Amino acid sequence: MAQRDHSLDERIITAAREAFLEKGYQGASLRKIAERAGVTVGAIQTRYQSKDALFTSLLEPFLQEIQETVQSIKVDYYTGAEGALLDGLQTAMKQESQAILHLIFDHYEDAVLLLQRSGGSSLEDYFDRVVQQKIADSKQFFHEVGDTGVDETLLGLRISAQFDGYRRIIRECADRQSAERYMNAVMAYHHAGWMALFALEKQTQEATEDEV
Repeated sequence: MAQRDHSLDERIITAAREAFLEKGYQGASLRKIAERAGVTVGAIQTRYQSKDALFTSLLEPFLQEIQETVQSIKVDYYTGAEGALLDGLQTAMKQESQAILHLIFDHYEDAVLLLQRSGGSSLEDYFDRVVQQKIADSKQFFHEVGDTGVDETLLGLRISAQFDGYRRIIRECADRQSAERYMNAVMAYHHAGWMALFALEKQTQEATEDEV
């Protein structure tokens, strides 16, 4: 049996990353990737079952780190809830934005691939799935800390808007310093919105109790 030529692996990975960054998942082809790497299409297909498998393999370490970051953020929220809830939320939201910002710029090319170049691949809706999980976790969090008056539809809308900011940072900010500046401004805006939302819910609850 012929031995696999492992010297080609890095060439294929490098060529695939370059092609996907330039053309996106849909625009890149195995034939063009093979030409760029100086190998045959067959050499790629013996390593990856499909173009999607190749694309996904490039992002596997990044996806793992995303999941680890999400779990860490979840723990931060529950830790913050042990004290004053609103103060804890403010601290956790700031830590969340910084953690996601560092994740993006520590893996900038991967973030671009996932958020801007994945259309047509099995990862096309990955970020949306992360957002939906964040919404579900947030609903569970508020129930567990006893704040059952949260409007869950509004909660989902606010979280979706907040996470869309991360997507726009990939699109519009090429350096960490600019991204941090915009992120801080956006998070200040979102925090003010959360505080106003909680205040409104408190007023509604008090008014309901007075009527009773």
